[in-house]
Amino acid sequence: MAKTRSKYTRGGTALRGRLRALMRQILVALSGDEHACMHWAVRSYFRKIYVEYGLELVGWPEDVPFTDLSDPEMRRCGRIPRLFALWETGELRFVHVPLGREARERQNPLDVAPNRDNRGLPINLGRSDIKKHRERRKVDAERFPPRYVRNGPKSDEWVTEAAEARAERAACYEHGEHPSDRTEEFSGSSSARSC
Repeated sequence: MAKTRSKYTRGGTALRGRLRALMRQILVALSGDEHACMHWAVRSYFRKIYVEYGLELVGWPEDVPFTDLSDPEMRRCGRIPRLFALWETGELRFVHVPLGREARERQNPLDVAPNRDNRGLPINLGRSDIKKHRERRKVDAERFPPRYVRNGPKSDEWVTEAAEARAERAACYEHGEHPSDRTEEFSGSSSARSC
């Protein structure tokens, strides 16, 4: 008789995968969403499981932090086998929340997390794509023309004598002097200004 090979290399990993699959099956059955899956971060658990599906995970042990089953912290002290045993006995289970959607949305995410020992809510640091190119969606290209292409400097390649004189006058005004008040020293073809 040929042995069937498991897709897991360790027994603990296989148990973790089995627990995930069982939780997903129940989530799909209770939510009616065939793409439902467990969310292990407090904010996403709150949004998807609690608010959207109207479900709550009850029976999570107080001494086991609520975090992803793949987290290294979950691998120690037999936490995965303990969670699996609680799931098998029905102590760890999903139950329907008796509140309407609006009432669920008003709840504090940290209060509805399965355990107080969790990673909490991360600080919102803003968008993660700052200074990255993003495609602009256009509804009406005539009303909202595409932005100009930024492909290098827009100034002239060569600075003319007239442009240089304008810049000198602007620099003198900036220092509070009138260009006619300044003294110029000539030495050959170069000039030195003293504003």
